[in-house]
Amino acid sequence: MPNAASSIGPDLAGSLSPEYRIEGEFAVRAVLRELMARRSLVTLYPEGRVDDALVTRIVHVAPDGVELDASGQPQSRAALRDARFAIGVAFPENVKTQFRLDAMSLAEESTMPNSAEGPVATVTTLQAPVPSEIYRLQRRESFRVRPPAEDDVHCVQRVAIGREVRHRLIDLSAGGLSIRMAADETPPAPGRIWRQSRIETATSLVIPCELIARGVYEDPALEGARRVAFAFHAMPSDVLRRVQMYVIDIEKRLRREEPRSSG
Repeated sequence: MPNAASSIGPDLAGSLSPEYRIEGEFAVRAVLRELMARRSLVTLYPEGRVDDALVTRIVHVAPDGVELDASGQPQSRAALRDARFAIGVAFPENVKTQFRLDAMSLAEESTMPNSAEGPVATVTTLQAPVPSEIYRLQRRESFRVRPPAEDDVHCVQRVAIGREVRHRLIDLSAGGLSIRMAADETPPAPGRIWRQSRIETATSLVIPCELIARGVYEDPALEGARRVAFAFHAMPSDVLRRVQMYVIDIEKRLRREEPRSSG
């Protein structure tokens, strides 16, 4: 399995090919505005603290700066406050988009409650100048990670009221997942939607999801079994953020295992 950090996390500055570089304030702002319009998830990796990444979205792009939502995730927010810079990574339509933010600052603003009895909410935004360049790397087949065996991850399919089927989850990304189906199970045709499904782990993590089948392939790990690839379909933004945070958590643990496995 390829190193998850080399595909999901930021690429090293020296490895970025000039052919994928976009320069100029108008062109860079256009890419950032596209990410904002698509409501694409952006993962911010603080300098030297890749394990404290913040999963967020761009909320505003101005001629002189960009703003991202930094509410919640206090550990990540603290790491960004102390960092000289952060690397942002997004995957709109599976095209890796990477940029660097310098001179970052955090701002807090109180919002009025929806009702007289409601609490006053505090919204934190991260502000930075528009980066001088941005990279849009070539389309790749997958940015998936394979959950560790101890997570015992399954995708639970709702077949009917009161009837569910559990499928072993093979790998996962911010955009979809794949499962294993036995030889005696009928795989869904491409385009079929599984509604009211969910991802479950042995650590009591439960993430609701709606899935659309993309393809069915032979599974070399088990004779007669098939691997079914799904994309997430019509998922709320807060649920997609939970998926991405779980992907990052898996990525962290895989990195920690690398020295042990190589030694």
